[in-house]
Amino acid sequence: MPAVYSMLVSLLDVAGHASSSLRFIRDSPETVWALASLSLFIDTFVYMLTVSMLPEILQDSMGAPESANGVVTAMFGVGAVLGCFVSGILSDRIRERRGLQMISSLIYSVSGIVFYFARHYYQILLFRLIDGIASGVACTLLYASIGDVYPANLLAFKVAIVYFCNNIAYTIGPICGQRLFDMAGVKGPAALVIALGLLKLVALFVFSNDSLAIRSAVRSRAYVSAADDSTFSKSHESVASMSIPRLLMQPPVIISTLSIVTSIGIQCMLEGLVPLHLVDKLNHDQDNGITFVILGLVFTIMVPIVGKATDSLIEWRGETMRYYAMMFGAVATVCSVLLMALANSYAVMMVGYAFFAVADLCMFIPAQSAYGDFVNGANTDSMARGYSISVFAWALGAISLPPIGTALYSRFGFSRPSIAIAAIPCAICAIACLLFIIYDKRKHR
Repeated sequence: MPAVYSMLVSLLDVAGHASSSLRFIRDSPETVWALASLSLFIDTFVYMLTVSMLPEILQDSMGAPESANGVVTAMFGVGAVLGCFVSGILSDRIRERRGLQMISSLIYSVSGIVFYFARHYYQILLFRLIDGIASGVACTLLYASIGDVYPANLLAFKVAIVYFCNNIAYTIGPICGQRLFDMAGVKGPAALVIALGLLKLVALFVFSNDSLAIRSAVRSRAYVSAADDSTFSKSHESVASMSIPRLLMQPPVIISTLSIVTSIGIQCMLEGLVPLHLVDKLNHDQDNGITFVILGLVFTIMVPIVGKATDSLIEWRGETMRYYAMMFGAVATVCSVLLMALANSYAVMMVGYAFFAVADLCMFIPAQSAYGDFVNGANTDSMARGYSISVFAWALGAISLPPIGTALYSRFGFSRPSIAIAAIPCAICAIACLLFIIYDKRKHR
């Protein structure tokens, strides 16, 4: 009996220790960060998993015209916009992040089920619409969760690492999807989509507390560096809520939105035009995807460096440095596109493209983290609404500039359209940053 009693006491001690460790994990800001990284990885991986096989499914199996591919992509955008605005408004109103993220996990699995049984074109459209809704909800709330628990002098690096996971998924998703499709047809990738949705659901349920609850604990501790001049508000409760139209009237939000639309729009435009230019003008028709592998490697390597540099600048000289970084990114983007337009060889073209990747990150990373910093500094219950604007800006950039670039390329070639399309929004973004810097300096005299 004493031996049995001792064993029971030991088991209870182990269980208590495990419970204490799990509680520590669930209440940690680092867990929010890790799960946000996992969430964006799954989101991008699910999207890219099915990209490479959709033309084969639509044209070869379903007999759909090539124009149907664009409609399928547009359906994802429609779903993403719907999901981001609904989740942003609802999350701030009911003050809940984790529960809605779990719902988005189930929506991923539902989209996988639709894809698993897809036999007709309308079912593929439905799959992409549902996947877009899940993506809009997930992206809005994962960024909002990070903004909830990290201040300005830490936020850019956290966002950069999340984006790093996005780049990895962007690179390996099509490869994995094509392999599974070759092995098992549509059912292989569809089953993986279902499994990933359930994996995210379990991870959120077991390991995460709601970021707003963690935020309250973080605010009650001396978590923020004393050197930061734009961190969490001293009060423990947010004083008001801003609607999306009112948020869009705030200069930091306007500038960040312009920066994201510009950076994502030019990036997506070049993804469509560069392969055409390589074949038409540089006679580089044996690429085999190496151009985008190089671009992806530069993005992957540089994104944490840019994020850490942004945080260091903000901690060193204050929040204004964020807008200097975005202004530098806008100017550097124009210079990189100019170099690509003047390139007369593949090597020079790739140097320009690599330079563009770094410049693009200098615009995107400071802008993406600016929403959270503004909401924290304004002490308002609008974090999810702010990041719903960010997701919408991402979608707007992806669907607006590429069609313009493609239409102009067919008439004028690569150089003039790419320079013009890059220069105009970058100039607007740079001027907006400069005006805000001047305004901020006069305000704090």
